[in-house]
Amino acid sequence: MKFLIIVIFIVNIHADEIQRIDSIVKDIRQLRIDYQKSQKELKICKKRVKYLENELKIANSLLKSKEKNIEKTKQKKEIYLSNAENSFLTEASTYRTTTKAFIYNDINGEKIDEWEKGTSFTSNQKSENFIKITGYFKNRVWVKAKKPLWIKSDDAYQRDVK
Repeated sequence: MKFLIIVIFIVNIHADEIQRIDSIVKDIRQLRIDYQKSQKELKICKKRVKYLENELKIANSLLKSKEKNIEKTKQKKEIYLSNAENSFLTEASTYRTTTKAFIYNDINGEKIDEWEKGTSFTSNQKSENFIKITGYFKNRVWVKAKKPLWIKSDDAYQRDVK
């Protein structure tokens, strides 16, 4: 009888040990599944981070180019202001081009147009070498200049108004 009780006791202890081992094995399986899921999610996150880093590089390069454009615009405005300071207001007058003449966006600025000989325009501002065009005649109708227009003084003459 003692032997039977000892056997039952050992089997019972052994059964508890088997259940505990089974439980550990189940936990390990679940941890492996969770680990694999985590690895897949990590790969997805790494790809997303790489994509976002590339987007950030693109955004930074765009920002740098915009900053450069702003800086160039500021410099052009400073040049325009300094050039405008070298000009002075005069009595409004009518002028006419003496030759085919280039039109500039500023004093010593970029060429933006070319006018035929004999084109009439008005001005009330001059500098040493340039005349600011405040308006011009199109089909004998005066049109106000919508943007800064300048012409070299040598390319035009002041008309006598009677």
